[in-house]
Amino acid sequence: MSWIPRLFAVEIRRELKLADLADISKEELERAEEEGWLAGNRSYLDMRGFSWNEVRTALDTEIDVINRLKAAKDPEAELAAFEELQATSFEDEPALWGLDVGVASATVAVSAFGATPVSSCSAGAFGGQHQASYPHVAFFLPKELATPVIRCAEESNVGLLCAENGIAQIYGQGEMDLVRFAETAWRSHSGLETSPPSRSR
Repeated sequence: MSWIPRLFAVEIRRELKLADLADISKEELERAEEEGWLAGNRSYLDMRGFSWNEVRTALDTEIDVINRLKAAKDPEAELAAFEELQATSFEDEPALWGLDVGVASATVAVSAFGATPVSSCSAGAFGGQHQASYPHVAFFLPKELATPVIRCAEESNVGLLCAENGIAQIYGQGEMDLVRFAETAWRSHSGLETSPPSRSR
Protein backbone atom coordinates (compact mmCIF):
# COMPACT_ATOMS: atom_id res chain seq x y z
CA MET A 1 0.00 0.00 0.00
CA SER A 2 1.50 3.34 -1.07
CA TRP A 3 1.73 6.49 1.04
CA ILE A 4 -1.52 8.33 1.88
CA PRO A 5 -1.16 11.84 3.40
CA ARG A 6 -3.03 12.47 6.66
CA LEU A 7 -5.06 15.50 7.69
CA PHE A 8 -6.52 15.69 11.19
CA ALA A 9 -9.88 17.21 12.11
CA VAL A 10 -8.68 19.82 14.59
CA GLU A 11 -8.95 23.60 14.46
CA ILE A 12 -5.67 25.49 14.66
CA ARG A 13 -5.88 28.01 17.47
CA ARG A 14 -3.27 29.93 19.40
CA GLU A 15 -4.77 30.84 22.74
CA LEU A 16 -2.18 30.79 25.47
CA LYS A 17 -2.38 33.04 28.53
CA LEU A 18 0.77 33.28 30.60
CA ALA A 19 -1.21 33.35 33.84
CA ASP A 20 -2.63 29.91 33.04
CA LEU A 21 0.75 28.19 32.69
CA ALA A 22 1.57 25.81 35.52
CA ASP A 23 4.88 25.71 37.33
CA ILE A 24 6.69 22.53 38.27
CA SER A 25 9.35 22.23 40.95
CA LYS A 26 12.73 20.56 40.73
CA GLU A 27 11.59 18.09 43.37
CA GLU A 28 8.52 17.15 41.35
CA LEU A 29 10.65 16.58 38.26
CA GLU A 30 13.14 14.43 40.17
CA ARG A 31 10.28 12.33 41.56
CA ALA A 32 8.75 12.01 38.08
CA GLU A 33 12.05 10.77 36.67
CA GLU A 34 12.35 8.18 39.42
CA GLU A 35 8.73 7.00 39.18
CA GLY A 36 8.26 7.30 35.39
CA TRP A 37 5.00 9.20 35.82
CA LEU A 38 4.17 12.86 35.21
CA ALA A 39 0.88 14.66 34.57
CA GLY A 40 -0.94 11.55 33.40
CA ASN A 41 1.94 10.11 31.36
CA ARG A 42 2.74 6.69 32.88
CA SER A 43 5.73 6.26 30.56
CA TYR A 44 7.39 9.59 31.32
CA LEU A 45 11.03 10.07 30.33
CA ASP A 46 13.09 13.12 31.19
CA MET A 47 13.56 14.95 27.88
CA ARG A 48 14.95 18.18 29.31
CA GLY A 49 18.18 19.84 28.27
CA PHE A 50 18.44 19.18 24.55
CA SER A 51 20.65 21.55 22.57
CA TRP A 52 19.86 23.31 19.30
CA ASN A 53 22.51 21.18 17.63
CA GLU A 54 20.49 18.16 18.71
CA VAL A 55 17.35 19.76 17.26
CA ARG A 56 19.13 19.83 13.89
CA THR A 57 20.18 16.20 14.33
CA ALA A 58 16.60 15.22 15.18
CA LEU A 59 15.27 17.10 12.15
CA ASP A 60 17.73 15.47 9.77
CA THR A 61 16.96 12.00 11.12
CA GLU A 62 13.21 12.51 11.24
CA ILE A 63 13.01 13.94 7.72
CA ASP A 64 15.11 11.05 6.42
CA VAL A 65 12.77 8.51 8.05
CA ILE A 66 9.69 10.33 6.73
CA ASN A 67 11.10 10.39 3.21
CA ARG A 68 11.76 6.65 3.42
CA LEU A 69 8.21 6.04 4.64
CA LYS A 70 6.71 8.11 1.84
CA ALA A 71 8.81 6.34 -0.80
CA ALA A 72 8.29 2.84 0.53
CA LYS A 73 6.03 0.37 -1.24
CA ASP A 74 4.93 -0.77 2.22
CA PRO A 75 5.09 2.21 4.63
CA GLU A 76 3.82 0.11 7.56
CA ALA A 77 6.66 -2.38 7.13
CA GLU A 78 9.17 0.47 6.86
CA LEU A 79 7.79 2.02 10.06
CA ALA A 80 7.89 -1.34 11.83
CA ALA A 81 11.57 -1.70 10.93
CA PHE A 82 12.32 1.74 12.37
CA GLU A 83 10.32 1.02 15.53
CA GLU A 84 12.32 -2.17 15.99
CA LEU A 85 15.46 -0.02 15.95
CA GLN A 86 13.86 2.26 18.53
CA ALA A 87 12.98 -0.68 20.76
CA THR A 88 16.63 -1.64 21.07
CA SER A 89 18.27 1.79 21.06
CA PHE A 90 15.60 4.35 21.91
CA GLU A 91 18.02 6.68 23.71
CA ASP A 92 20.20 7.08 20.62
CA GLU A 93 19.97 9.94 18.14
CA PRO A 94 19.41 7.66 15.09
CA ALA A 95 16.36 6.23 16.86
CA LEU A 96 14.93 9.70 17.67
CA TRP A 97 15.22 8.91 21.38
CA GLY A 98 12.17 6.63 21.16
CA LEU A 99 9.84 9.46 20.11
CA ASP A 100 7.10 9.15 17.47
CA VAL A 101 7.99 10.02 13.90
CA GLY A 102 6.27 13.34 13.18
CA VAL A 103 6.63 14.85 16.66
CA ALA A 104 10.21 13.89 17.59
CA SER A 105 12.06 17.00 16.42
CA ALA A 106 9.31 19.23 17.82
CA THR A 107 9.70 17.57 21.22
CA VAL A 108 13.46 18.14 21.10
CA ALA A 109 12.88 21.77 20.04
CA VAL A 110 10.49 22.35 22.96
CA SER A 111 13.22 21.03 25.25
CA ALA A 112 15.82 23.30 23.63
CA PHE A 113 13.55 26.28 24.30
CA GLY A 114 13.91 25.42 28.00
CA ALA A 115 10.51 23.80 28.52
CA THR A 116 9.85 20.37 30.03
CA PRO A 117 8.24 17.92 27.60
CA VAL A 118 5.58 15.80 29.31
CA SER A 119 4.22 13.69 26.48
CA SER A 120 3.88 13.58 22.71
CA CYS A 121 2.01 11.57 20.11
CA SER A 122 1.91 11.51 16.32
CA ALA A 123 -1.71 10.25 16.29
CA GLY A 124 -0.66 7.72 13.69
CA ALA A 125 0.33 10.39 11.17
CA PHE A 126 2.95 8.01 9.78
CA GLY A 127 1.27 4.73 10.62
CA GLY A 128 0.83 2.54 13.66
CA GLN A 129 -1.77 2.58 16.43
CA HIS A 130 -1.86 5.73 18.58
CA GLN A 131 -4.25 7.07 21.20
CA ALA A 132 -4.28 10.79 20.34
CA SER A 133 -6.63 12.23 17.75
CA TYR A 134 -4.08 14.72 16.37
CA PRO A 135 -0.28 15.19 16.51
CA HIS A 136 0.84 17.13 19.58
CA VAL A 137 3.54 17.78 22.13
CA ALA A 138 2.58 18.68 25.72
CA PHE A 139 5.01 20.47 28.03
CA PHE A 140 5.50 22.61 31.10
CA LEU A 141 6.42 26.06 29.82
CA PRO A 142 8.02 28.59 32.18
CA LYS A 143 6.28 31.92 31.78
CA GLU A 144 9.55 33.76 31.18
CA LEU A 145 10.32 31.46 28.23
CA ALA A 146 6.92 31.61 26.56
CA THR A 147 7.49 34.46 24.09
CA PRO A 148 9.81 32.65 21.63
CA VAL A 149 7.59 29.56 21.71
CA ILE A 150 4.53 31.67 20.92
CA ARG A 151 6.39 33.39 18.10
CA CYS A 152 7.54 30.07 16.67
CA ALA A 153 4.00 28.67 16.77
CA GLU A 154 2.76 31.72 14.89
CA GLU A 155 5.51 31.57 12.26
CA SER A 156 5.04 27.85 11.66
CA ASN A 157 1.23 28.06 11.80
CA VAL A 158 0.68 25.37 14.40
CA GLY A 159 -1.77 25.37 17.28
CA LEU A 160 -0.74 26.45 20.78
CA LEU A 161 -3.00 26.03 23.78
CA CYS A 162 -2.83 25.73 27.55
CA ALA A 163 -4.85 22.89 29.05
CA GLU A 164 -6.86 23.22 32.26
CA ASN A 165 -3.98 21.67 34.21
CA GLY A 166 -1.66 24.45 33.03
CA ILE A 167 0.32 22.33 30.59
CA ALA A 168 1.04 23.93 27.22
CA GLN A 169 0.52 22.04 23.98
CA ILE A 170 1.59 22.57 20.40
CA TYR A 171 -0.35 20.62 17.79
CA GLY A 172 -0.96 20.32 14.08
CA GLN A 173 -3.55 19.45 11.45
CA GLY A 174 -1.14 17.90 8.98
CA GLU A 175 1.49 15.21 9.32
CA MET A 176 4.36 17.66 8.75
CA ASP A 177 3.11 20.56 10.89
CA LEU A 178 5.22 19.85 13.97
CA VAL A 179 8.27 19.07 11.86
CA ARG A 180 7.76 22.56 10.42
CA PHE A 181 7.59 23.96 13.97
CA ALA A 182 10.96 22.36 14.78
CA GLU A 183 12.50 23.63 11.54
CA THR A 184 11.25 27.15 12.27
CA ALA A 185 12.61 26.97 15.81
CA TRP A 186 16.00 25.74 14.67
CA ARG A 187 16.32 28.43 11.99
CA SER A 188 15.66 31.11 14.60
CA HIS A 189 18.53 29.75 16.70
CA SER A 190 20.99 28.56 14.04
CA GLY A 191 24.37 30.15 14.36
CA LEU A 192 23.81 30.97 18.02
CA GLU A 193 25.23 27.68 19.32
CA THR A 194 28.72 26.54 18.39
CA SER A 195 29.45 23.91 21.02
CA PRO A 196 29.22 20.20 20.12
CA PRO A 197 25.87 18.50 20.74
CA SER A 198 25.69 17.51 24.38
CA ARG A 199 22.64 16.87 26.47
CA SER A 200 22.65 17.95 30.11
CA ARG A 201 20.26 16.31 32.54
